[in-house]
Amino acid sequence: MNERFRPKKETSTISDESFKGPTLNLVIINIIFFFFSSILSQNLFLTSPQVIVITGFSLYTFFEIGLIWTPLTSVFTHSGIAHISGNMIFLFIYGYRLEEMNVKPRFIYVAYLITGILSTIIAAPIIGYRSISLGASGSIFGLLGLVGGIEMKKKSSNFKSILLASFLLFIMSTSENTNIFAHLFGLLIGILIGRYYNFDIEL
Repeated sequence: MNERFRPKKETSTISDESFKGPTLNLVIINIIFFFFSSILSQNLFLTSPQVIVITGFSLYTFFEIGLIWTPLTSVFTHSGIAHISGNMIFLFIYGYRLEEMNVKPRFIYVAYLITGILSTIIAAPIIGYRSISLGASGSIFGLLGLVGGIEMKKKSSNFKSILLASFLLFIMSTSENTNIFAHLFGLLIGILIGRYYNFDIEL
């Protein structure tokens, strides 16, 4: 998916600094987590149901079994190589956009975690008590929403482009086993944070 933002005097290119920031670090963390999940699953391409149960989030495993770490691990857990590949592409797109907007690295890390964890928890009662959520999608929609919220605060015309990108990404991510509610809540939480939080950025 290609997006266009505020035109610049010079063509925007990805510099060496792009590969030293929080976005790449988050991608690396996700890949490392998937690598260890693959080892535990004894499958390089798919995460086993057993690993998904102990790392994905559901109300049942959290309250009944006591897997209290799952709200955190769920935003780094992926079901397979295709799942993580698609998510990492969009994580890089929107994470790098926030870096371009001069959002400080710690805010990007925090936004990834907050939007991902909260969207997963809020969506849990809707999708079912035993249904397991996993993946970085809630966080990615959160980062996209964060971009949109900041553009809204700046009263930028780019906000319309963000809304269109959100709609297209939402449609593309809709399938039988997709937690679309986590996507939606992640997007809304991101927009609210971007719009009302006083980021130390150049507006």
